[in-house]
Amino acid sequence: MFDGISRKSNHPGSSERDKTLNLSIRYFALLLFTGLVFSSALWGQDKSAPADSSADSLQTLTPPPSSGVEGPIKYWAEKITFSLPDKITHLQGKVKIVYQNMTLTAGLVDIDWNSNRMTAVGVADSTDSLGRPVYRDLPVLMEKGEAPIYGERLEYDFKHNRGKVLHGRTRMEPGYYQGTDIRKIGRETLLIRDGYFTTCDIEDNPHFCFRSSKMRVQLNKKVAAKPVILYIANVPVMAIPFVVFSLQRGRRSGIILPTYGETSSGGRFLEDFGYYWAPSEYFDATFLSTFYERTGLVYSSRLNYKKRYAFSGNVDGTYSPKDITTGQKVQRWRLNFAHNQKIGETTTINARGNFLSDKNFNRNYLTDFDQRTNQTLRTDVSIKKTLPGSRTLSLNIRRFENLQTGEIDWTFPDLSYRQPTKSLIPYKGGRAGGPAWYNNIRYSYNSSLRSSGSRKAILDEAGTTTGFNREVKSGWMHNITPTFSTKVLKYFSLTPSLSIQELWTPEYLEYRFVDSLNTAVADTVKEFRARRLVQNIGLRAKTTVYGLWEIPLLPVKVIRHKMDPSIGFSYQPDYAEEKFGYWQTFTDTSGNEIRRDRFVSNVFNSRTPSGEQRNMNIAVNNLFQGKVIRNGEERKIDLFRVNFRTAHNFAADSLRWRDLSTTFNSKPLKDLNISANATHSFYKRNAKGQKRNELVWSDGFQLPDLVRWNIGVTYRVSLKPRDK
Repeated sequence: MFDGISRKSNHPGSSERDKTLNLSIRYFALLLFTGLVFSSALWGQDKSAPADSSADSLQTLTPPPSSGVEGPIKYWAEKITFSLPDKITHLQGKVKIVYQNMTLTAGLVDIDWNSNRMTAVGVADSTDSLGRPVYRDLPVLMEKGEAPIYGERLEYDFKHNRGKVLHGRTRMEPGYYQGTDIRKIGRETLLIRDGYFTTCDIEDNPHFCFRSSKMRVQLNKKVAAKPVILYIANVPVMAIPFVVFSLQRGRRSGIILPTYGETSSGGRFLEDFGYYWAPSEYFDATFLSTFYERTGLVYSSRLNYKKRYAFSGNVDGTYSPKDITTGQKVQRWRLNFAHNQKIGETTTINARGNFLSDKNFNRNYLTDFDQRTNQTLRTDVSIKKTLPGSRTLSLNIRRFENLQTGEIDWTFPDLSYRQPTKSLIPYKGGRAGGPAWYNNIRYSYNSSLRSSGSRKAILDEAGTTTGFNREVKSGWMHNITPTFSTKVLKYFSLTPSLSIQELWTPEYLEYRFVDSLNTAVADTVKEFRARRLVQNIGLRAKTTVYGLWEIPLLPVKVIRHKMDPSIGFSYQPDYAEEKFGYWQTFTDTSGNEIRRDRFVSNVFNSRTPSGEQRNMNIAVNNLFQGKVIRNGEERKIDLFRVNFRTAHNFAADSLRWRDLSTTFNSKPLKDLNISANATHSFYKRNAKGQKRNELVWSDGFQLPDLVRWNIGVTYRVSLKPRDK
């Protein structure tokens, strides 16, 4: 015995309604309403009405309060006949009865008030090739938001509150339901004979179905069926003597019903027939099997687990003991996993990945288009630990595989340590006048230890893979950035800058010039070597200047201008010089200089800088604000910002001035934003539009040459839902 039928659940606690073989629950609820409709509507008619009348529009009746029917009843038919002596009502031709959100349509509807019975049938329209009648306008019951329920004949006994439908069928997720004889024997009990369920799109003659000769339905509770037989192409292949299906809402264990399909390799198949198991609020599992008529069974399962504020994840896999394409005994499989966990308040673990036995597994076994065409496998694991003082330590593992080419890239380990900015000499108090200047010296530090590798394909002239090249790189990089800021002459802020980087690598490149190739060729030297760089050596001075303008005639009474000019000097040595040993220099046969970086292939892809830099950086930032006084209340608003920036490199042999960059931004309204930027050059241009080493004002005063500009306007529109 199985308790319940269930669809797959992605994670515990889902409230998805269990799908079952309750093909007539809504039907008999509607059938009950139909009885109430006729009992109140007809006896509420005027007895003096003609015995035979024709209706060409939808008519409305308001039942008496004693009827128990809520709201008006609307009905329509091409011909309506009342036989008062015989107490029979006859509705004929496209009958339609509407009550609240439920509708009954049929070709003929008869009400016999002597026996308290209603009958709804279709109208004989023609005959088939065997002389059997073909009916049109068969009874259909519809409820708003639900699929229609069809039947050949509907009967209802008002007195005993019983009903029957012959050959009833409907569409209800996840498939189609049908019963030859459905009877209502109580307010909440149905008896169904010769019923079946299928997910096949062909309703009348499906590729497969589950049949049961006897079913007993307790509405919104459960269904008991015996026996349940699986038919494939009208051939019985499996039987279960007794099954109980739950109709209750919520997350429950139960049978998962399959879907039908066909493939060119495995032939016809029944996909995802199995069992959903939900023993706890913390985890659930799904066990499925797919039957291929040519190669047998393929098994799959999924485990979901979750504990609030602690961990969550899932593991799912597929296993095939036979190759679906050949039928040979070859084990093929797929495995996916995902895990997220928080340990205490300082440690988090995030991991996910997928693996396959071979590159064609997805294409052979999966039906989803995105999964079938996915040609990559990726695995990521991240562990992060927060240490006292906001320091962080993280470990990352990555793997990426291209199924099409067979190439693999991986990183393990990728260990990082981050030290946020902190004081080099903390102020401990006790000093008159507060912290000393040296207490403002701060620094940050980060370090990364990384090893990565790859497997790259070797291709022949025809583009065929003949083998793979494997490469492994590793290194350790340290970065220290000290910072310091102090006031000079009361109004000026002085900020030195400096960054120190050190790279440790177990190998480097040594180049040699090959005359026959007229270029330098690299050889890998397996030997430890360090590279030390001192960068961003500089000093910046900054101050702030304010200005005020009163404008009494405008809504903006006062304009406040805040200007932040700054000038800085930075220096970087030429690390391509021979004394550092980081670069090698050669001269080819044409006299051209060739430079090669010994550390260009490091695991961090950090290129060794070359060329001396002695820059003067100039910037002027402007903010214009306004004060608006309304009803005696003063409010400050930002009008717009205009910033200018350029630089001069004293070490360059020409074109020392960098282009002048200008940016503008304004937000005059809450949802309106206006931005613009422009670039000006200080140098003249030749006939080809290239800069030449001559300033634009060398022959007299002239503004810098406009190189490019653009402007953008953005307005955000928020649509609010209309009040109902």
